[in-house]
Amino acid sequence: MAKDITKGRLAVQRAFSMSDIVVLAITFFVFFLASSTYFIVNYFTNDMSDGDTVDAIIVGIIGTIIGAGVLFGVALVVGMFMVRLQRQVMLGNSLQVEYSAYAWLRDWANEVSADLEMPRVEIFVTQDPVINAYSFGFARPYAIVLQSGTIRYLSKEELKVVLVHEMAHIKYGHVNAAVYLQPFMAVPVLGAIFTWLAGFWQRRTEFTADRLALMYMQDAELVKQALIKVHVGPDVASSMNDIARQWLQYTAERPMNHFAQTFSSHPFLVRRISRIDERKHIVESVTSPSHELVA
Repeated sequence: MAKDITKGRLAVQRAFSMSDIVVLAITFFVFFLASSTYFIVNYFTNDMSDGDTVDAIIVGIIGTIIGAGVLFGVALVVGMFMVRLQRQVMLGNSLQVEYSAYAWLRDWANEVSADLEMPRVEIFVTQDPVINAYSFGFARPYAIVLQSGTIRYLSKEELKVVLVHEMAHIKYGHVNAAVYLQPFMAVPVLGAIFTWLAGFWQRRTEFTADRLALMYMQDAELVKQALIKVHVGPDVASSMNDIARQWLQYTAERPMNHFAQTFSSHPFLVRRISRIDERKHIVESVTSPSHELVA
């Protein structure tokens, strides 16, 4: 291992998954085919009956592909507009941490952004008692939104876990890809199908973001504690003992549970905890004396 590798760069390398890109590519392909359906059906129902030549058929197919590509481009423009509009809403209705007295969070986030070799992020705090956070953006600026419940109920270290998790979505390009997908997911009726299909990729991105939080914070118990609070709330988080978790793990192995998860944008809590436990040995190897990291 190179001696000059930074903590952030090593964490990014360890958390990266090529399979995420493969699943995303398949998702884009499926969405592209879906956007081509109208053109394909229209061509074959209206033109094939006229005895077209092979050349004409090829031209028609090319036209169909171009038409679908244009539709996909329109979806991108709409997605970019939605992102910019969302930022303006945040600017008008929330606290932007960078220009507030909440200095420790701003300074720490800037430090981590530099360590992860990613653009600095805007951090907004909005009024909502539920513990939650999300990120968005397309090119710069990127933004992370923390709901007020997250600030109120999480400790500073747990809040850091959430921030690194959201930074992962920016670092690995998840928010950029979502710009292409969101307009399709907002289409009436068919949007439900698109949302279900996109969920297979979205759940993988959540695992990846959890991995980066683990690799960067280097504390598996802290990451699991933050995840539990986000899922079940602060009042009963401490009650998630071994028995409760074993029961959830048992039920999670049933086919119906796997099927139910396909309707969620996030993996179920018990699976996220299990993935963290499976990677404890990687954290131990990262923190071993043989790895000399540059701060």
